[in-house]
Amino acid sequence: MIYFLYPSVTSTQDIAFSYYVRFGVPKTLVVFRAFSQTQGYGRKHSVWSSPFGNIFLSILFSIPAHSCYSNTLVWMAARSVVLLLQEYGIDAYLKYPNDIFVKKKKISGILGHVFHTESLVWGCILGIGINVNTSPHLQGAYDATSFKECSGATWDLELIVQTLIKTLIDQFNMHSLN
Repeated sequence: MIYFLYPSVTSTQDIAFSYYVRFGVPKTLVVFRAFSQTQGYGRKHSVWSSPFGNIFLSILFSIPAHSCYSNTLVWMAARSVVLLLQEYGIDAYLKYPNDIFVKKKKISGILGHVFHTESLVWGCILGIGINVNTSPHLQGAYDATSFKECSGATWDLELIVQTLIKTLIDQFNMHSLN
């Protein structure tokens, strides 16, 4: 695994895509994480508030060139986040197709892009935002929550990131994406 950590970026998705354009489909996971984003976004380029204290990351990796894999990637990432939250005692659920909620409040969003190539592997970027130590004000219909709001405790971001990556890898292995 290659792991990049930035103080602030426009968007980890944009950084991951630039890496993909320059180096192609990687042979390992490449993680791009930032303490804050100035232009984070979700599906349909909806604005994603990205204040310091939360997790903003994008993971670039390869998948077998078959639509059955590309169609389930966001679901696997969302399931990984739900399992992570449950591991920390937070009862979360997926609001299809890509948002994670706790008690009708948004705690996480997932963004997926698959890059079809002529080879036997495709490139994929999964963007994951998780509210950990702050609950941003969201533009739109949802209220937000965070690990801290749910538990009353301040959380170690790096510990949560490492647990998330392990959970995501476990999901990939269960679905033969390794």
